[in-house]
Amino acid sequence: MTKQKRYFILANSFAAPFFSDTSTDYVEADSPREALEQFAAAYKHPAGLFAALAYSTADAYHGGDKPLARWLCNHEREKQRLTAGMGSYSYLGHEPGRFEINGVQHVVENPHGGSVSP
Repeated sequence: MTKQKRYFILANSFAAPFFSDTSTDYVEADSPREALEQFAAAYKHPAGLFAALAYSTADAYHGGDKPLARWLCNHEREKQRLTAGMGSYSYLGHEPGRFEINGVQHVVENPHGGSVSP
């Protein structure tokens, strides 16, 4: 049995109510992906998890290293997909899962759900 590694997690909630709350934690896991999945499953903020990043250590985060993996909610994933390649755009968020881009309304199923990407 291999010893699990300890990962530093930096997370942001959905806006609560005007801006997101930031939190940090350490999670022991076999990989950064697994650490973020465990963190997301245990996250208890009333507004829900918007995004989280996994780093090897807090020093890696404070030193400006790139995250090892990131977890994004479905709301943000869809916003990024819709705006990929746009030089600029207007964004108006109504609530989790409901927003406008350039005046066109979009609805995201399960906006608080999400997934990890390297």
